[in-house]
Amino acid sequence: MGTRTRALNFRSKIVFVSLWAAASLAAGCNGGAPETTDSIQFNLDFGDAVSLTSLIYVLSGPNGFKQTGTLALGSDASITTTFNNLPAGTGYVLTVRGAASDNLDTCSGRVTFDVTASMTATITVPLTCSGRADVTATINVCPVIDALEAIPSNVTVGNSIQVTTQVHDSDNGPSPLSATWQASSGTLSNTSVAGASFPCTTPGTFTVSTVISDGDCTDSASISIVCTSN
Repeated sequence: MGTRTRALNFRSKIVFVSLWAAASLAAGCNGGAPETTDSIQFNLDFGDAVSLTSLIYVLSGPNGFKQTGTLALGSDASITTTFNNLPAGTGYVLTVRGAASDNLDTCSGRVTFDVTASMTATITVPLTCSGRADVTATINVCPVIDALEAIPSNVTVGNSIQVTTQVHDSDNGPSPLSATWQASSGTLSNTSVAGASFPCTTPGTFTVSTVISDGDCTDSASISIVCTSN
């Protein structure tokens, strides 16, 4: 029995990829289709000499259009790549993905857009980098009441019943054990983690309960005792 607290510190970065797509459907426009160029200025620094040097992109579109490539990274805060003469259509999807040099951190992004004739547009792709987690855990083992006994459990009025406990706390913390005692009627005395005393002042059957705490979590138990007439 116990409680666990986990503090997660997930290393994540958001950067942006800018896509400039110029589409033209006119035959022979600009003296033929210019080459697609990639102009990249970006660098991801994960610390501890870990870096990301490139991204792989996949650009897919209508009618089976597909283009792939690698985007090299530089040192500025954005990535700009130019795609020229894209066929007009809807449902273009650009995905990018890269792995850092530690093989733990990864970066990926995805965006959808449409292309119209003679379109010039800037598409922004949010790129999320994550993969490394610093985890700290604080684990508390709750105290356990192994036994709760009344010796004896039946006495005459005018005598006392000693209720004893056997308790253990495997991790001895976070605080020293404490006990809270309660009786269904009457008054308890000499209360401690080890037990309590119940004076029999009137006949009847009574319930004595205890709650043992380590300052963070608890265990509880109860027992019935009997006081008889003289």
